[in-house]
Amino acid sequence: MKKKRWGSVMLAGLLCFLSACTAPSVEEAPIKPTGIYQQAVSWEEAQTTPFGKYPEPVLCTIGRKSRGYPEEQAIQEQVYTYSLFLQDFLNIRFCNAFDVRSEEDFRQKVSMSIASGDLPDIMTVNAQQLYQLYEEDLIADLTEAYETCASPRIQEIYDSYGGRCLNGAIFDGKLMALPTTEMSHGPGYLWLRKDWMEKLGLEEPQTMEDIEEILRRFVVDDPGNNGPGQTVGLLCSPQIAGDSSGVYMLNAIFTLYGAFPKQWFRANSGEIVYGSVQQEMKPALERVAGLYRESLLDPKFMLRTEEDCQNLLAKGISGSFFGNYWSSELLLDSLRKNPEADWTPYLVPKNEDGAVTMFAGNPNSSFIVVRKGFAHPEIAVKLASVQFDYVRDKAPEFTSALNQDGMLLNMHIGYDDAFVRSGASIQKALKGETSLESLSAGETSNYRSVCSYLDAIEKGKAPNPYDWQTYKSRVEAYNLLMQTPVRKITPIFVRETDFMRTHWPDLKNLEQTVLLKIVTGEQPIDAFDDFADQWNQTGGSQITEELRQIYE
Repeated sequence: MKKKRWGSVMLAGLLCFLSACTAPSVEEAPIKPTGIYQQAVSWEEAQTTPFGKYPEPVLCTIGRKSRGYPEEQAIQEQVYTYSLFLQDFLNIRFCNAFDVRSEEDFRQKVSMSIASGDLPDIMTVNAQQLYQLYEEDLIADLTEAYETCASPRIQEIYDSYGGRCLNGAIFDGKLMALPTTEMSHGPGYLWLRKDWMEKLGLEEPQTMEDIEEILRRFVVDDPGNNGPGQTVGLLCSPQIAGDSSGVYMLNAIFTLYGAFPKQWFRANSGEIVYGSVQQEMKPALERVAGLYRESLLDPKFMLRTEEDCQNLLAKGISGSFFGNYWSSELLLDSLRKNPEADWTPYLVPKNEDGAVTMFAGNPNSSFIVVRKGFAHPEIAVKLASVQFDYVRDKAPEFTSALNQDGMLLNMHIGYDDAFVRSGASIQKALKGETSLESLSAGETSNYRSVCSYLDAIEKGKAPNPYDWQTYKSRVEAYNLLMQTPVRKITPIFVRETDFMRTHWPDLKNLEQTVLLKIVTGEQPIDAFDDFADQWNQTGGSQITEELRQIYE
């Protein structure tokens, strides 16, 4: 066994040499934090345990997108990057098959690798590329590697999604990739300028009618002193709705009516349907069209970019938008320009029983694959265990140093309910019910920011904007979520069929065009029925039937 493995190391070393890729020796590496050293184990144990260190160096080519921190510079500046850390901790020497900075360059490199069949040992791909690689038999089966090298916490993280994550990478009963995890962004929050509301004597909103009255007063009464007709109402993405993690989406208005735009889900009948062509969309669209007609919705929303919207918030021209719990990070410039701005999140509009409804987002958007024939496919799983489990509990200073060049895996693995878990941990720490040592590195950092915010408020000082941001999301938005009943709809995240691949772009374009025309009043609300019929007749019905056969 050992002789065979060393042969694979020598071959990988030759490949690295031929590609002019070098790796610094452990002795040359910067000074390392204490408490991370471990002894090498046997080949068998190293290949079947999450954190087992290989007895001899193992070389691995990788395709990555990093921040461009060369190892030579890291050594010179005494920065302990992930590459150096993993070399020391697991005895793995990584060789970059490609290392790019931008997402566009990364996609191009991955596409070129797949087209040529010349794959790095490990890289990240999207769902369609994963399917192509599996069909062409170019990637390794990771089923056994996951069972032996995924740490208990990593397996617990994937289990928190109820199988939704791993299922996206399973083909014919085999786990062919390690999926990302896209944690739940929770329901949509309406962020409002509470200082404007107090100036106008407005109560906190509960219903859609309350929201409309607040928007109306913001636009008409101009509490921000922007001048007559200059205050912009509710900001909105040109996409209108459908992205669970998207800022400026009107998802919360649609779900109030039981509408789930751009989502495949099981209807009450048990059949799979596409939300954008269901009748529940009509009253929701009619409500949004009413907002636009009265200029309570940004009249120029079709032309806005996210940067445009953020500028409107920063300049105090708009005081309302839908976002997620973390959307306080978009408001830092607003706070810097106007320290008196009191942005507050609300979970609204609520239905008659006081609950809000949300739809979950796709739990994975990318996948780590291993080249078929690579001698150590378990490395992909070991990397996940180290980066998203072992390092999780280390000091924030340590993780910050590692992240200067970015993680080797261009992905994230975290609990579906990570926001709730983190919020609960911070609350317990604030109440003295738990020790700081029990917090993860990220939770410790957030806890310190919250304490700094509370200390500044107690002393009558302006809090640091970053501390304000953390308090608003990790405490205020968290507490609001804990107090509000939430109904969660889990869509079906489908794999593209051949027919879908050729017809879906035209169907999406049809959908976007018609929805925009209805919202802006260019077409009446009854045009929705004609759209639904046309959508079905031009391929929608066939796609729906294909998906029903696959998933039912």
